[in-house]
Amino acid sequence: MIRTEQYALALRALQRLIVHAKAQAFQAGENRVAELLNDVEMLPEYLADDRDRTGEFLEMLQGIAQVNPSCRYIVDEFAQSSTGVS
Repeated sequence: MIRTEQYALALRALQRLIVHAKAQAFQAGENRVAELLNDVEMLPEYLADDRDRTGEFLEMLQGIAQVNPSCRYIVDEFAQSSTGVS
């Protein structure tokens, strides 16, 4: 667990690491990986927001899974837990 007072900073660090990895992927010519990271980069912003962004988070995950079908299980797992279905 991250201390509450450090949570926003931790999300910012995570987002910066994603941006860094995305830049490295583009430099290496790994455009597919870079595009995935480009989408993933937005997710920490939803977590940091004080408003309920659950629906938008799920929509972003669904969009990622449309382009990257191997990620579909991640969407299903999140959707199940966010609806209370086990």
